Amino acid sequence: MVHQIDYSCQVIRRQQPNRSYVILTLESPEIAAMAMPGQFVDVSSDQFLRRPFGIMSVDREQGTFAIGIRVMGQGTLYLSRLQPGDKVSILGPLGHGFCLEGYDRIITVGGGTGVFPLFFVQQFCREQNIEGIAVCGYRSAEESILTEEFTQTACAVSFASDAGDMTVAGHAGIALQAVIDDLIETNSDISRTLICACGPKLMMKTAARLAKQAGISCQVSLEERMACGVGICLVCVCKTKKDDGTVEHSRCCVDGPVFDAEVVIW
Repeated sequence: MVHQIDYSCQVIRRQQPNRSYVILTLESPEIAAMAMPGQFVDVSSDQFLRRPFGIMSVDREQGTFAIGIRVMGQGTLYLSRLQPGDKVSILGPLGHGFCLEGYDRIITVGGGTGVFPLFFVQQFCREQNIEGIAVCGYRSAEESILTEEFTQTACAVSFASDAGDMTVAGHAGIALQAVIDDLIETNSDISRTLICACGPKLMMKTAARLAKQAGISCQVSLEERMACGVGICLVCVCKTKKDDGTVEHSRCCVDGPVFDAEVVIW
């Protein structure tokens, strides 16, 4: 049986939290019902190639989902200008998301546009009564996004900024280390703790290293360039390790975008 993945979605709401980002809420009962944290959608951008966006949140009762857009070029500029009532072609939900079952505590570590799909993880944690801790890194408080949403949804939050004007001065890795140290110092059971990371590659590499040092499981969502979104064009291949240690080329759009941090070749 072939499942439909191409939907015409109407824009329900447009928000602009700051000058760099736009959040669109779109209507699609099908995508809202099927989407899981870590999956993404491929959005038509007029005369340009489709653009992939991690799903930020879903409202299954209302049949809507949200995506966050950072304006980087003509394609994202076009999408950022969509208004309520406009319709857009969307493929989704796509990809292999986070494996969240079996954990009592989930720490999300995000930077840049990576905070959007991680908010979906925190939404899942709240719904499933899992302890959620959100760590977010920004350039500055002025450029921060979703801080209120994370604060209202997660059990605990830690916001870091390069400018030093938020909770933690420095990058998200420093904030994550502090969270891990606190868990260890308070003798918290970390055997059923998971770290989910999404954002700049260096940040994810740091999160993976800190997780390994602490003996905590870690999954990362890679943000490679994509074109087709369904595994045909091979634009988004990345190097990963098989169980026997040999190298293989995995397609981020179908094998990922989420991978166990241990298999990623940084």
